[in-house]
Amino acid sequence: MEYKTRPGIFAEKIKSWFSTPDSLTDSHKTAYSLAFFRIVFGILMVVAEIRFISRDWITDFYVKPQFFFTFFGFDWIHPLPAPYIYWVFYGLVICGVLIALGLFYRIAIWSFFLGFTYVELLDKSVYLNHYYQVSMLAFIMCFLPMNRKYSLDAGIKAHLSSEISFPGKIFNFLTFSTIKSPLPENWMLWALRLQVGSVYFFGGVAKLKYDWLFRAQPLRIWLAANEHFPLIGSLLTQTWVAFVLSWFALFFDLTAPFLLSFRKTRFYIYLIIVIFHLLTHYLFYIGMFPWMMIFTALIFFPSDFHQKVLRFLPEPQTSGFNTVRASTVNLKWLFTFFFLFQLIMPFRSHFYEGNVLWHEQGFRFSWNIMLMEKNASLEYRVKVKKSGEEFYVRPSEFLTRIQARQCSFQPDMILQFAHYLHQYYVENGLGDTEIRAECYASLNGRGSQLLIDPNVDLTKEHEGFMPKTWITKLN
Repeated sequence: MEYKTRPGIFAEKIKSWFSTPDSLTDSHKTAYSLAFFRIVFGILMVVAEIRFISRDWITDFYVKPQFFFTFFGFDWIHPLPAPYIYWVFYGLVICGVLIALGLFYRIAIWSFFLGFTYVELLDKSVYLNHYYQVSMLAFIMCFLPMNRKYSLDAGIKAHLSSEISFPGKIFNFLTFSTIKSPLPENWMLWALRLQVGSVYFFGGVAKLKYDWLFRAQPLRIWLAANEHFPLIGSLLTQTWVAFVLSWFALFFDLTAPFLLSFRKTRFYIYLIIVIFHLLTHYLFYIGMFPWMMIFTALIFFPSDFHQKVLRFLPEPQTSGFNTVRASTVNLKWLFTFFFLFQLIMPFRSHFYEGNVLWHEQGFRFSWNIMLMEKNASLEYRVKVKKSGEEFYVRPSEFLTRIQARQCSFQPDMILQFAHYLHQYYVENGLGDTEIRAECYASLNGRGSQLLIDPNVDLTKEHEGFMPKTWITKLN
């Protein structure tokens, strides 16, 4: 009898990942799960964008500001002027509807991904973790055959003679049907599950910090602010409650994706997920994030569950799609590198000395979710080189309320705005200037201290990935 070594077994598993397709039966089941996730995602995005429009955040975030805090390397991206920026959001609503309906799916999902990511990159002052998650999920969905079931694409294609009729040829062109599309395979579900689960797992890893574990901060501050919450308000002011919830949240985040992956524990952990996110929704102002996690976590349930849920909807005839299997080897390589990137990003802050919550180098795109309560006061001391005149400038004189708030404690934004002021005074005839920041910040209930070295002329400093030595160390 021949025995295989562990390395040999591992090599075979890797080989099967890149070469062994699912059966047509598995493909049929997986198609229901992909359709379920597509519909859920589309509905969530429609609600999110309508909410954004109805609160007039387009005006507040993208029309009123005279300066935008662009992301490093993306300073070439600028907001469209009104009314065109509004049209972008109306377009996102339409794309969300088309995604949910499965109509012109490929055009809709690519348009949504590009449009949403464009908006996300306009100004870092409105960055949110779930915006990043939306872009990542949309990117994955661009490459998956999520319109094989319960889609108008499938229904229309089944009723058109695409080989002969002119309407059929037009429809093929609009839906990219002439391009070979892979059949649904089980690994595609795991790609979506991995992306959803990464929010929990890396969110848990991010909680492995002194403040969260041994000071129960910032949870102590936030819970105490909800003392008037019905029934449990008095409990929320207790220190021991903050510690219990801090440690519970840590283990919950670290284990949730794994417990969701097993049949025996799936229902119970999902029930906890629902309760957990409903509580965070009512206790803290975090927008659509709880609802996104509640509904996207359903992708961990089996395909039979998704099929039963979808039975409440009319299913279009789906014989229009061919069953010719296209190779997914290149797609698997693409996702392998994509998830390696996702694995590296949360750990890049460890290349910088000090507390990431203080210096914030490598903070964004790392699932640092609800980890800090940071308050600061910021003034710029401007010195005109030609005359020696000095005066102070507050960011609120130039920025919107949310921009001024975010700029006050985020070092890279403090640097960006210093460069903006320097250019502003040059263009307005004041000439060359030296600009220094006087910024006092408090992190997670600590006393206030200098965040930026007040002796450093920020006009001489530049953005980049190198350590920012002009940021002080946290005491």
